[in-house]
Amino acid sequence: MIEINSKEVILDQFKACYNTDTWFVSLQTALQGLSAEQACDYSNISVHSIFEIVNHLSFYNELEFNRFKGLEDNVQISGNKMTFEPLPEKSWELLVEELFQTMERWQSAIEQSDEKYIEKNAESLTYINLHNAYHIGQIVFIRKSLGRWNESQGFDYNV
Repeated sequence: MIEINSKEVILDQFKACYNTDTWFVSLQTALQGLSAEQACDYSNISVHSIFEIVNHLSFYNELEFNRFKGLEDNVQISGNKMTFEPLPEKSWELLVEELFQTMERWQSAIEQSDEKYIEKNAESLTYINLHNAYHIGQIVFIRKSLGRWNESQGFDYNV
């Protein structure tokens, strides 16, 4: 019998969302080769651009990471809508870099945490992973709808 602990499962989920293609493509693969101009385009099937979705992901991953580490977040948001609105002075490249750095910090923090701390925080860790996976799917869907997805980037899972 194989025994899997919560820490391993959650860490694997973070890796799948960030940089390891598994049953779905990772965030790195979903954003690969996307220019700032392309990230700002709107699809007729989406309320948000990819740029806005990445801003939203950056906001919530940073917020939840700070909470996981017990850091004050001093976040005042009037609603979820504002988390999609990128700061005008933040470039696409900087936004992606910041999100990837946060994902790397997440991965490192989980690796360094003990099993009890992970179990104590398992619910919020699972939800941030689900949130990331949902929006990664949106990004790929938008890219496909705009004709900006190379099918060879996808993952072909054969059962």
